[in-house]
Amino acid sequence: MDKSNQVSQFVTFQIGDEEYGIDIMLVQEIIRYQKLTKVFNANPAIKGVMNFRGNVIPIIDMRKKFKLPEIEYDDYTVVIIIEINKKTMGMIVDRVSDILSFDAEEIQVVDREFVEDVMTEHLKAMAKKDNRIIMLLDSNRVMSFEEYAKVKQSYTGTDTTDEIAATE
Repeated sequence: MDKSNQVSQFVTFQIGDEEYGIDIMLVQEIIRYQKLTKVFNANPAIKGVMNFRGNVIPIIDMRKKFKLPEIEYDDYTVVIIIEINKKTMGMIVDRVSDILSFDAEEIQVVDREFVEDVMTEHLKAMAKKDNRIIMLLDSNRVMSFEEYAKVKQSYTGTDTTDEIAATE
């Protein structure tokens, strides 16, 4: 069997003391953190919005999303711009670690029962590399469709639920 078909690449990054990964195919760009435009009445995890290649996109503070204490952003703080189901958004993370490749046997899909018990519904799988465990994010759960539509509505002033649903 051809092993190359079973290799997956992930951009790995730190949030607090833990290491996470997201499929490299979803990542459009990694940029330094910059001041964002606030969006009032948005989900608390939404730090604000920014102009990315001519489009206004929501930016999620992953520390807030995971209910971790806030820290002061530093020179290592970055925004990972991702596109999921034709929705572009950014994730603020403490620092980017690496780009790692995992063979199928290094990835263990997370049991949904386990996920509900430990309140980590954002996880898709866990990968083992050397002595590290990297938690692989479920890209569809980084920001829900409802959260995305609400944020988009708050900065455009229009209800985009039908428009976004049509793209999914």
